[in-house]
Amino acid sequence: MSGEDDNPRTHSRADLDELQQRIDATRGKHQEPAGKQPSSAWSLGMRYGSEFFGGVLVGGVLGYVLDVFAGISPFGLIIGTMLGFAAGTLNVVRAASEISSESNGDDA
Repeated sequence: MSGEDDNPRTHSRADLDELQQRIDATRGKHQEPAGKQPSSAWSLGMRYGSEFFGGVLVGGVLGYVLDVFAGISPFGLIIGTMLGFAAGTLNVVRAASEISSESNGDDA
């Protein structure tokens, strides 16, 4: 890896400016605009489903861990799953209201 090209001091300012322009152009192609809505109903459904499933899964796992350590088996799992269901539902409502407010803000 020795050579003049490896030393950053040998590059001219014009070379660095050209490299920066190429990097910026490539970034512009691959970045989506901020606040862009998901492109399809499938992506919305996947987002809502993962929000809900994540809440139920975390609640169930925490309830199971409580069962194991506290020895109150099946009640920790039942209560944890119910709290996870509530948290998952709240996550879906928040995600839906966020997308709704973005669409209302774009139209106004």
